[in-house]
Amino acid sequence: MVRFVSILSLLSCAAALTTAHMDMDMDAPATTLLDVSATATLVPVPHEPKHVHGVPILQWPSLTPAERLYWQNYNTTTYFTTREGSRAALRYHATTLLLLAFVLYPLSLALSAASSRWYLPLLFANLCVGASSVAALSLFKITFPADDLYPHNIYGTTSAVLIALMLVHFFAAVLAVPVSPESLNDYHPVDAIPLDDLESTPVMVVHSARGSPSPSSNRDTLCSLSSGTNHKRDHLRDNDDDYDDDDDDDDSADADITAVEAPPLAPQDVPVFNILFACARYQALARRLSRPALTVFHLLNYPLLLYVFADVVVGFAVGNLLGKGIRIFNLLAHWIKGGVFFTLGVVSLARYCGFGAKYGWAWNRVCFTAQLSKERSSNLLFRFAPAGTITMEGIESFLIFFYGSTNVFLEHLAGSGGAWTAKDLQHVSIAFMFIGTGLCGLLTEYKLNHWRLEHARGHSHADLVAATPGYSPNPFPAFTIFWTGILMSQHAQASETSTTIHMQWGYLLSYGSFFRLLTYLILFLVPSARRGTASKPFTELITSFCLFCGGLVFMESTDQSIDAMEYRGLTPMFTFNLSVGFVSLLMAWEMILFIWKDWLVKKRKTSL
Repeated sequence: MVRFVSILSLLSCAAALTTAHMDMDMDAPATTLLDVSATATLVPVPHEPKHVHGVPILQWPSLTPAERLYWQNYNTTTYFTTREGSRAALRYHATTLLLLAFVLYPLSLALSAASSRWYLPLLFANLCVGASSVAALSLFKITFPADDLYPHNIYGTTSAVLIALMLVHFFAAVLAVPVSPESLNDYHPVDAIPLDDLESTPVMVVHSARGSPSPSSNRDTLCSLSSGTNHKRDHLRDNDDDYDDDDDDDDSADADITAVEAPPLAPQDVPVFNILFACARYQALARRLSRPALTVFHLLNYPLLLYVFADVVVGFAVGNLLGKGIRIFNLLAHWIKGGVFFTLGVVSLARYCGFGAKYGWAWNRVCFTAQLSKERSSNLLFRFAPAGTITMEGIESFLIFFYGSTNVFLEHLAGSGGAWTAKDLQHVSIAFMFIGTGLCGLLTEYKLNHWRLEHARGHSHADLVAATPGYSPNPFPAFTIFWTGILMSQHAQASETSTTIHMQWGYLLSYGSFFRLLTYLILFLVPSARRGTASKPFTELITSFCLFCGGLVFMESTDQSIDAMEYRGLTPMFTFNLSVGFVSLLMAWEMILFIWKDWLVKKRKTSL
């Protein structure tokens, strides 16, 4: 019996093993067939994409029904993409406006700084191009259908104001031209020449309150740094000649640092307009209006460039239907702040190239003698200037304080009438930081006033009423930019694309402020060998680039810009690369303009 049970157990085990083996044989062919069919439809790639960035957002598999509904109804129609209206008129308007902003008007500013005889003809060409551009815009609006894409936009108004300002600026420039060579000294502000070495050279040039003397009159306007000390005419001539020789030997861009600008032109030197200047009626009108005309001209000359850029920006926004409805507040917040940092980059690079050298803003030392104390009232910039002069750091601190003061209530405009949200308070806290750091910067400038005077004077006992070493070790403007960048780089956004772009411009601003602090360190520890020339710290070039690019990327981080990028599948690195390339070209163009201006000034000096 036991043997029978054992036989049955062996048979059952054998059956089980046979069944298992049959199952394995049946499964094997099926698995093999599945692998072959799947392999036949696959395309071999080295790496599968792990994310959906870089493809249009409608192809993202993770969209919620609400998100998909939004993007399916996303409208890409703008003034630039529609076929309505006169396309030729729109293209002409856009082309000529960009030409005016980036080429023609900057060229005219360079000619103006060099007192070139071609300045007024080019300024007239600017006016003609601007007028034709606005006329083309009017033609486009007339030919566009009645159902306007952007009703009640302000671009037509800003364009009309632009032409009005250009007209006023042009006629002010025409009337400000002196009517005779003898009256040249009536039309130019106070100026002073930086001094190379106060200890070894006891004299310096001080221009009259009304004139920027020509080379022939420079020697007559030299005065002693020590009041009551008279020098012989020959000694003054020798010192002035030595100064000129030093300047001529320097072939670098330091030539523009001397406050002796190109000699003013006589009316008969200006092409085309010399016939007008010879007219008796013009001369009679200019005698009455030349002074107020010159004031208007200076008030508009550089600010008009900023307005042209503002008009370009408004036109770009309206043309792409940006800022409609409540989105106007997001657009203004990004474009105003980004535009401020972009403009600061332009000014920083201009300072490196010599802009504002006669006020010590080009990292150069400038001193003013007691002679200037009688003449300060003729120049608004010097009327209330302290002994340490008005520095660029002081101007930056004031603008930071002013902007923070206005931005307190601007942050709540989108939710006007409602309760303050955490987002409103987060933004307004940055405005408080601007108020605090701006005020600290102004107080620091007050504390550094005597330090700047003594640091520029050195060991000399000259009777100086104002002096600056060319910089003020005031960290608060750079400190404000640094923390603005850090705070905004950590500002989480609704989408990963927007967060990444905020990090890009936030880090750029932080890097720029870091190199600005290095500039102060270099100037403090390594004074310039030639005290009257600019130190040209290389760190300012990097600072300018960071401010340029950071401001531009800041302006690209608006909600509607992010939507347009995500809809088309553009990554943050795409716009970042484009911004870097554009800023590099723009910086090169700005430097070319200053080099050209310096060449024009030097050419005029040598030709007289």
